[in-house]
Amino acid sequence: MTKAAVDIRHLYQSYQESGNEHEIFADLNFTVEQGEFIVLLGRSGSGKSTMLNLISGIDLPASGELLVNGVDLTTLSEHDRTLFRRRNIGFVFQSYNLIPTLTVEENLLLPLELIKRDGIEGRQRVAELLDSLGLGNRLQSYPDRLSGGEQQRIAIVRSLVHDPALILADEPTGNLDLETGQQVLALLDNLASQRGKTLIMATHSREVIGKADRIVTIKDKGIVTITDDSHS
Repeated sequence: MTKAAVDIRHLYQSYQESGNEHEIFADLNFTVEQGEFIVLLGRSGSGKSTMLNLISGIDLPASGELLVNGVDLTTLSEHDRTLFRRRNIGFVFQSYNLIPTLTVEENLLLPLELIKRDGIEGRQRVAELLDSLGLGNRLQSYPDRLSGGEQQRIAIVRSLVHDPALILADEPTGNLDLETGQQVLALLDNLASQRGKTLIMATHSREVIGKADRIVTIKDKGIVTITDDSHS
């Protein structure tokens, strides 16, 4: 039996504000199978970004278990969670988070340098991914010379370049116009599905719902799971 990509068990999370405790999740239980495309929906402040930060190990829950590919992140030190994230998780943000003083190639090689895989094979992987997106001529360009859509496509390549099993995307089209946003969503979905990746995306965009295997609506400190029939 294969391990679930993400397995959340009895998770509790809250934050303190003005001396008061505010619950975000209370006894949250949720499983994502390997290769699934999950869309997280919910109003602003409902906890979509918090869930992604927890799944990535950037933050820890107050209590509960959170397993990614069978590893309980709550049992790891901050250092070990960082190493685990570098090797196993790709993250696409709303803001592109490209380093302005580095070329496209240098930005894309950075995740590989952190796990010591930036040799000839790593450089070939960068070039091949860019070529597949029609951006092969942008290797030596700096981010400020790229359009918003090009920067987000580069950010998607960066999330995939180290071949992670799990990709997390937090409002990846929030800074793009509708047409460019749809192109980026299709690209992210295609790249993930072609490579058998698990994709979890937080979004306000209803356009992406038809592409998802399941839609998870975060509401009232828990989740409501809706099975999407478009794939059946």
